[in-house]
Amino acid sequence: MEAVGRVVGLALILGFIGVSCGGDNENSQGSSFRAVGIFQGTVEQDKCTAPVADKAIADQSIALSLNDSSVDEGYPNASSGFFLCRAYIWLENNLVNQSIVVDRIDFDYEIPGARINIPASASLVGFRISPENAPDTVVNPFGQVNIYIGHLEGELVPASLVLFLRQNQPSLPALPYNMLIHITVRGRTDSGDLLVSNEIRYSIQWTP
Repeated sequence: MEAVGRVVGLALILGFIGVSCGGDNENSQGSSFRAVGIFQGTVEQDKCTAPVADKAIADQSIALSLNDSSVDEGYPNASSGFFLCRAYIWLENNLVNQSIVVDRIDFDYEIPGARINIPASASLVGFRISPENAPDTVVNPFGQVNIYIGHLEGELVPASLVLFLRQNQPSLPALPYNMLIHITVRGRTDSGDLLVSNEIRYSIQWTP
């Protein structure tokens, strides 16, 4: 389990924004609440098998056609058939004796060369991640007791952002261009302390 964490860290973690259990401010610990990265599952017979801890495949970027109907409902959009198994977020609770209830995932967007600001978005969620020392009898479908792997269906790039990019093309670089997504996650411990994860990133190349 530790070996998997080290491999993923080398491949995907772009730096930590540290947090602690001492109030509502970030600090330099950087390990209590960890966003490991974005991953993809496997597709067999047109069905998606969600990633688990020992079989997760890195998913760091994708090229998408901005004006194609496949992104009308945002990305990822499993119903389109094209993105069935893309964009799963992996979160990890490294606290002892304290669960984390995750309540929000924040997305900030950066397009180099854009002449306008790109609106941020947030996904309001509600799920619990068990502590690192939770007993093995706790059932967890993700392969480790203290992790959560969830699909960002229509959230990594919401439909409203796709529409914004289409409507504001004169203020954006000529296609193709790159868009960088900065992702952080917020949660509270059992004792009520706010934790904000390190930042992870995802890259989309928008094509004509």
